[in-house]
Amino acid sequence: MSDLKSARLAVRVTPADEALIRQAADEQGQTLTEFTVQAAVHQAKQVLADRRVFILSDQAWASFTVMLDEPVRSNPALSRLLNRPSVFDA
Repeated sequence: MSDLKSARLAVRVTPADEALIRQAADEQGQTLTEFTVQAAVHQAKQVLADRRVFILSDQAWASFTVMLDEPVRSNPALSRLLNRPSVFDA
């Protein structure tokens, strides 16, 4: 089930920016709204992922520290990859 889209955003752009965004949306086979929301959400996620300081609730911090304290699980595929010669050393 998808989330109900009840929030609204309104932006003003230059005619040139609108034309550029519409052209890109058309190229992607998306509506102007779909394209704009997708691009804005992608950029927002990138900005937030690049943060260096994260503030967690007490519960989130407790969960995070439990995960950090768990023993490392074996990953044979990763071990094989790390033991292969690097393509950059060739």
